[in-house]
Amino acid sequence: MGLALLAGCERGQAPRKVLANAGFADVFAFEGIAELDEDPADSIAQPGAFVERRRGGFVLADRLLPRIRTYSEDGQLEAAFGRFGVRDPWSFERVGGVAETAAGGIVAVEYSKKRLVYLTDALERDKVVPVSGHPRNVVGFGPDLLLEMRHEWQAMQDEQLPWFHRVTGNQVVWSRYGFPYIPSERPYWPSLTGFKATVAGDSVFAVTNLGYPAVVYNRAGDSVGTIGVHSSSFRPAPVLEFGALVDQGPGGDLTDFLASFDMIHRIDVVADSYLVVTLGVLDPRRPFHHSGWLHTLVEVYDRHTGAKLYEDVPLPEGSQVLGGGRFLYLLTNREEPPWRIAKLRLRVS
Repeated sequence: MGLALLAGCERGQAPRKVLANAGFADVFAFEGIAELDEDPADSIAQPGAFVERRRGGFVLADRLLPRIRTYSEDGQLEAAFGRFGVRDPWSFERVGGVAETAAGGIVAVEYSKKRLVYLTDALERDKVVPVSGHPRNVVGFGPDLLLEMRHEWQAMQDEQLPWFHRVTGNQVVWSRYGFPYIPSERPYWPSLTGFKATVAGDSVFAVTNLGYPAVVYNRAGDSVGTIGVHSSSFRPAPVLEFGALVDQGPGGDLTDFLASFDMIHRIDVVADSYLVVTLGVLDPRRPFHHSGWLHTLVEVYDRHTGAKLYEDVPLPEGSQVLGGGRFLYLLTNREEPPWRIAKLRLRVS
């Protein structure tokens, strides 16, 4: 991997034609659907952060409740952990991202308390590690972790501020990827911008939700190329003058503005060799609700060559991409239970 990513294909290899507007069933094959087992006294409020486990099954954090649950391959509940609390080190206000450690344990991030919570394979207490910023997400990176760290609002104006950190043990090995623009020239963009990353082998793929390209880093933290080109249908976020949205409250022009552009909501590795990028728009019915963003389309790249294989693949209505791994996992109905997670195999040769 390296300069070949910039070209989009390996030297001597003919570029593969992008298949635009392919149907969902043309790109993905259903390998099964798991209906999540629920404890009647401990029901899921809404599925949140997700990670596929190496031994099979998966971990799911609750988006609204301070709970983490593990499930078997077919959706049977195995263990649950977490309760609400502010001072107890083993309680949560809300669980952010989750990842599996190299040893098979689980690590969860908590934004408000600025810490990592380590649990065993069976969701028993292991250790709590404080961090210097507000962790938003975490991804396993071989024996290490890749940590997304948010900072105080004032610091978000600094375009040099790194957002992703490779962590070995309790030590930060390197920090990379700041704003790809000057925030002072994009008055409203810092409050809109989110940061997405995924890991495959020795590579990190990092992108803002406002658009491509994704920057590729190797294990040493060196930038080795970029990947990603928007389709002609992508609507970029407009650049506004400072003060353009003053006095705009919920609804009206502000809602129209937020619904006027597309965003990258996820970037996931599937079957080790492919990047699946999930695009979405604001749901005009609930623009300021916790589930106000709709997942609408996915694109697929060969991560080794950078070639785009599919673009503008429509997702089933009402579904939500949860994550990748050996398969792509799709929450078939994000609105209400029963919660069903589809396991999808990419149709690529």
